[in-house]
Amino acid sequence: MDRKVKGFTLTELLITIVILLILSGFAFLWLRNLVLNQRLKATTDGLMSAYETARLYAMTGRGQRTWGVFISGNTYTLFRDDNYNCQFDAGEGIRVFNAEPGVSLLPASGCNTITFDKKGYPRNSTCGLGMCSVVLQNSAGSKRTVYIDRFGRIRYETQ
Repeated sequence: MDRKVKGFTLTELLITIVILLILSGFAFLWLRNLVLNQRLKATTDGLMSAYETARLYAMTGRGQRTWGVFISGNTYTLFRDDNYNCQFDAGEGIRVFNAEPGVSLLPASGCNTITFDKKGYPRNSTCGLGMCSVVLQNSAGSKRTVYIDRFGRIRYETQ
């Protein structure tokens, strides 16, 4: 009797499993970087939106006050500067935002507080001209920098 056994050998099964593990490892790394970059993008968009909101509120005279954004650690706060001292004081916060997990906010020296006057010009914490930049970095090392120029224009660059 001629008996043929149908099926795969152990070697063929092991090679197939190794190939699948290698491909899944690459897919995991790609997906991880995608998620980290989306978190960086979301935090950048949120910070820029907070700056734009503060500028708009100051220019339209909402509450007859200057408005600003204060960065502390991985949070940023939209605030109304009730006493016109260009600094975030207790009781002035309107809304607190948290950076996405894995994203760090690194403001340039003296740029943790930016207020906008009624013409939309930025002011720093000493009420001087508030040209500023904030670097946002994720845990994979990708960076985006948010810039505010002397005219209050807000933009970002990917590094």
